[in-house]
Amino acid sequence: MHVPFVDLKAQARELHGEFDAALWSVIDRAAYTLGPELKEFEAAFAAMCGCAYAVGVSSGTDAVKLALLAADVGPGGEVFVPANTFIATAEAVSHIGAVPVFVDCLEETALMDPDALEAAAAQHEGIATAVIPVHLYGQPCDTDTVQAVADRHGLAVVEDACQAHGATYKGRPCGSMGVTAAFSFYP
Repeated sequence: MHVPFVDLKAQARELHGEFDAALWSVIDRAAYTLGPELKEFEAAFAAMCGCAYAVGVSSGTDAVKLALLAADVGPGGEVFVPANTFIATAEAVSHIGAVPVFVDCLEETALMDPDALEAAAAQHEGIATAVIPVHLYGQPCDTDTVQAVADRHGLAVVEDACQAHGATYKGRPCGSMGVTAAFSFYP
């Protein structure tokens, strides 16, 4: 028996009328970018994440890249990323001229190992500028421990919450705990 990875048609079937109305509204107004729907979405998503602001950009990769730039990460700096993540996390670091430094992950969760982060931060003291904890498969990182390591070593925490919409850590929404965060809305 074939079990599909994801059935987008089944997901969309239930919302077809709502999608159709929204699509035709945009087409009728020729409001293809930066329209009121984006502003409404940004406000609603920021509220869901417990944040003051959300900004829609073209992709999750661009979201990580822009989040790093907003955190003053630049060329030559090193950024800690988990060894187990989608390529876009490290790619965004490279796009801004910084260097990704891979940190081992915990076997039981596949998330960044805070002890390995501490060791890497001590080894790269003065060169590293940020850490990107990735909340993967809807499970949040040990954000408190990652933040404590970051505080000790002067690192900006840029959350990659591209796969953690609605996930929480100790009652706080993923995407609300770092200096910036990135989400992706790939199907």
